[in-house]
Amino acid sequence: MISSHIQTGTFTTHLNEAGIENSEAILLLHGSGPGANAMSNWQFALPFLSDAYHCLAPDIAGFGQSQHDAPPQQTAKWIDVWVQQQIELLDAKGLDKVHLVGNSMGGGVSLHLLDRHPDRFDKALLMGPVGAPFEPTEGLTKGWEFYKAPSENALFELIQKFLHNPALLGDDIQKIASERFKNVMQDEVRVQFEAMFCEGTKAGIDAFVLSDQQLADIQHPMMITHAREDYFIPLNNAYHLAARIPNAQLHVFHHCGHWIQIEQKSAFNNLMRVFFDGALD
Repeated sequence: MISSHIQTGTFTTHLNEAGIENSEAILLLHGSGPGANAMSNWQFALPFLSDAYHCLAPDIAGFGQSQHDAPPQQTAKWIDVWVQQQIELLDAKGLDKVHLVGNSMGGGVSLHLLDRHPDRFDKALLMGPVGAPFEPTEGLTKGWEFYKAPSENALFELIQKFLHNPALLGDDIQKIASERFKNVMQDEVRVQFEAMFCEGTKAGIDAFVLSDQQLADIQHPMMITHAREDYFIPLNNAYHLAARIPNAQLHVFHHCGHWIQIEQKSAFNNLMRVFFDGALD
């Protein structure tokens, strides 16, 4: 595993890489939430895929170590930044076309990348993505509006909800919450996250939505995954997208929360592998 900082446009992107000797590449985009970053999402996926693929997992601008010097005050403007960041990252690494994996908010960014830069991507796999119209859930509202009443206990309860079975991580959840809370209460971290969703959760959801025509124009082979017990993003999102994207397949995980890649890591990793290897074509 290699970690580095790469200048992409007007900001510096923190990048985690594995399998750099492989010719085929996969770009993995993490989700949102207070304290989210690439390795919190892809700690198991990167080593699993890196024997066959060049894996790139950046901290999306405004998260982790990819801080933005001039954070815009609107979700739609952040989406523009996030799309630009990924394209400039691919350019910086000399990659003309890659596969794409997007989790939650990263799934929404992935859809916008496929819509705006279709020639830069091959296959795409989405996990519990935004990008479809829906009313704010309790979970997403607590996540995107966390700073209205921030506390370590609120963060602990939020992290628990990422799993259908919190006992899977046991005492580690409290450790994760404690470590994350110290990070998210730093002024430079807080100001960026608040700027992303300053108009509220509903406005943030709507900013990611692609029209039926935009979805129909996405021709890439796609696997959409979702968890039946997802507390944050409704399962209907997956059905909405799968019904409109021509070459989309859908896999629903049962007894699983929003963190599919953690709670069902073996099944999820194997599904990714057979999809990108072409065994499901």
